[in-house]
Amino acid sequence: MAHNFDYDLAFSRNIGWITQTEQHVLQNKRIAIAGMGGVGGGHLLALTRLGITKFSLADFDEFNCENTNRQIGASTSTYGKKKLETMIDMAKDINPEIDIRAFHEGVTKDNVDAFLQGCDCYVDALDFFVLDIRRLVFSRCEVGKIPATTAAPIGLGTAYINFLPDKMSFDEYFDFKDDSESEQYLKFYLGLTPSNLQRHALVDATQVDLANKKGPSNVAGCQLAAGVVVAQVAKILLDRGTIVCAPYSLHFDAFSNKLNKVWRPFGNKNPIQKLAFKLAKKQFNGLVQSPQNDDCVEEPVDLTLACKVIELAKWAPSGDNCQPWQFELVDEFSFNVHANNTRSSSVYDLDGHSSHIAHGILLETIEIAASKFGCGVEMEELPGNGVSDLYKISLIPSDTVIRDPLIPNIKTRTVHRKAMGSRALTEEEKSSLAESLPTGFKVQWYQSTAEKRRFAWLNAHNAKTRLTMKEAYLVHREIIDWGKQFSETKIPEQALGLDKLTARLTQWLFQSWGRVAFFNRYLFGTIAPRLQLDLIPGVRASCHFTIHSEAPIENGRDYVAAGRAIQRFWLKTDQLQLGLQPSMTPLIFARYLKNDISFTESRNAAFHALKSYYLLKKVVKNHESVVFMGRLGLSNRPLSRSVRKSLNVLLFKRS
Repeated sequence: MAHNFDYDLAFSRNIGWITQTEQHVLQNKRIAIAGMGGVGGGHLLALTRLGITKFSLADFDEFNCENTNRQIGASTSTYGKKKLETMIDMAKDINPEIDIRAFHEGVTKDNVDAFLQGCDCYVDALDFFVLDIRRLVFSRCEVGKIPATTAAPIGLGTAYINFLPDKMSFDEYFDFKDDSESEQYLKFYLGLTPSNLQRHALVDATQVDLANKKGPSNVAGCQLAAGVVVAQVAKILLDRGTIVCAPYSLHFDAFSNKLNKVWRPFGNKNPIQKLAFKLAKKQFNGLVQSPQNDDCVEEPVDLTLACKVIELAKWAPSGDNCQPWQFELVDEFSFNVHANNTRSSSVYDLDGHSSHIAHGILLETIEIAASKFGCGVEMEELPGNGVSDLYKISLIPSDTVIRDPLIPNIKTRTVHRKAMGSRALTEEEKSSLAESLPTGFKVQWYQSTAEKRRFAWLNAHNAKTRLTMKEAYLVHREIIDWGKQFSETKIPEQALGLDKLTARLTQWLFQSWGRVAFFNRYLFGTIAPRLQLDLIPGVRASCHFTIHSEAPIENGRDYVAAGRAIQRFWLKTDQLQLGLQPSMTPLIFARYLKNDISFTESRNAAFHALKSYYLLKKVVKNHESVVFMGRLGLSNRPLSRSVRKSLNVLLFKRS
């Protein structure tokens, strides 16, 4: 093939950091790389640009969509193609003169010696969970006195260890012995990262799934690992500088801005490592067991259009994450929504209207989600069964459908219960939010310091009602997922906004109403939660707001329409990177009192509710037309939140 490639010119910019002679030394060295995925592909291309021209490469896998976030060879044009062939083509596009021995079946017991034959250095790039072959390759390197290096992408950084001839071996350092598979994974992880710098960057530990051999990884770690490998290989091959090798390791974490050099004499046999192993086993115990029950596991099937819309629309919010709906598939383009209510089990759902708002939010989300797939939506309300409302949803593919700009915010929209930034909203932000509401709805802002204080006190006073009535306790007891960062069916504890001490105390109290009542009466039990959940967040906000209906709200359909308006407003706040905390209970208790409906056996709670009602009328303008209220603030998205049930659970199954 004709080309204008010239080796000396192509790598001339390396000269200065290495000499011309050293460049030609590198030109004649052979590197073995096992694995062409997240790190292996990057290692190959980086070493090719270093000027290495001889490689032994092994991989049997194909690129797929899930590789896109980190693997340098993964793109839409390479989905379904062999990783090894793809990466060889990319390397030859850099240097058409390279010499590659390809092992298309990967590294096996039968070909490992051929794979390492004539190699000057081995670069480990096998998947984290491939330990048996990894141990075999390192063992052969030890016998053949081949230096080996491993640089693993760990969070937003990389940890690396070199294993040199006549030094501590791979097996000596990691000390796998006869441990179980999951214990070997933990030992490998701890041996790679004894300094544990990455611990602050992991925001969702549930994604570490040892049982299914999956874990989070990203391009930052992979690219940093490739840079480290280039430096380590150059030092090893050119015999330049001090080479850090086991039992020493280095870990650079770009998130914490730290570089640690760690010495672990005896490797994982070190007392510090043994203690870390015991703690890790306890921490990750839930992650090494067989996963979820069958009802919660999504089958890897090709979803129909209806299922794709449901899968996105299911992220619509609902009171206490109760998700009062199920979906009945009719055909590829249509499904029924069985919209239930919680009025029989929740004091917060008077006449089912809180659920009706959630239904409206869901219906609006379905229409937004459908636009992602180029579909309009026809909705028909069908006769219900007295327990639930029924909506028939028909998806209509059309070239004229405009993709809704709020689609990306469906999954990221969440509740912000903690204190937020108090910067005042700009006129542009307020205008954008006002314009997000459909005709018939308008927003009222409360942005001054005095107004925020009044709203904070209103919510704190109303919280005393909620916290001192048994009817609310029965709801709260069921909706909190204690100790959890995420919850599919409830509110996870970490999303509540309580400090750890208050959370533990509240969990203990919630074991019986007697405890709650005693603590409230004699030990001022409502003070800490009201401060943390209402007063402080109420003041530390950009503003409070109320959404009003210009027409009277008289029935369930009116509340459904309000829910549709609310969702567009809420999604727009997320698009503007604003946090939102609803404050609906003052409105709910006000409706009870206005309609003279008894909602609690506690005279004290009823008295506090009445005081809150009069306070609401003073604080909120035209309170009778309000359909939604809350507070806004500039905030990072919470690390803890409610998630949603699986599609399998949400699909309606006729008995």
